[in-house]
Amino acid sequence: MKHALSTVCAALALGMPPGSAAAQTPLDAGAGEVRTEVPRKAAPDAGGIKPGQHTASAFWYDGGVRRALRVDPAWIADFATAPTAASAKSRSPLKRSIGGKKALETLPAGASPVFRDTAGSPRALPGGVIVRLRDADRQQARERLAAAGLVPVRAIDPQERSWLVESPPGLPSLELANRLHEGGEFESAEPNWWRPRTLK
Repeated sequence: MKHALSTVCAALALGMPPGSAAAQTPLDAGAGEVRTEVPRKAAPDAGGIKPGQHTASAFWYDGGVRRALRVDPAWIADFATAPTAASAKSRSPLKRSIGGKKALETLPAGASPVFRDTAGSPRALPGGVIVRLRDADRQQARERLAAAGLVPVRAIDPQERSWLVESPPGLPSLELANRLHEGGEFESAEPNWWRPRTLK
C-alpha cells in the first residue's frame, strides 16, 4: 500500500495521469518506437576481378578476328638457347616460372610469357610477325615492307603475299603485330606463334 501511494505521488509530481507509470512495464517502454534498419552496403567489387581469375590479359588478330589471350604466370618460354638438330623435335622451350607474375616484368632476353587461348592451349612468342600484303603490293613486297620500317626474313607462301618480318621475342612481337594490323597498311598481321607440337 505504501509502495502504491508513493508511485501515485511520483506520477502526480511529473504531471502524469495516476496509474500510467505503474502500467508501463519495461517491455511496453519501447513499444511505441519505430526502428529503421540501415541497409548494409555490399562489399565493393575489386575491379570486377573474381577470385582465382587471371588479371593479365591480352589479344591478337587472327585474320580479321580479334581473339582473347590470358597470360599464364606459372610458365615462361625460353627461346634463347638454340636447339640442336637432334633435339629440335623433342625440346620444349617451356619452363616453370618461379617468380610468378612479378617475374614476367623482367624476363631475360630471348624469353616470352606463355599465353593461353580460349581453349586453354599454351602458346608463346619466339619472335617475328607474319604480315600479309594486299594483292596490289605483292610485286613490290620487300620495298613495301621496308617502307613500313620492317625487315623481311622470308616469304612463307608460294604467292609471296605472306611474309615473316623481324621482331624480338615476347611481348614486342605481339605489340608490333597488333599495331600493324590496326594501322591498315597491310591486309593482316599476326604474331609468329610457337605452339606445342601435336603428336600423331
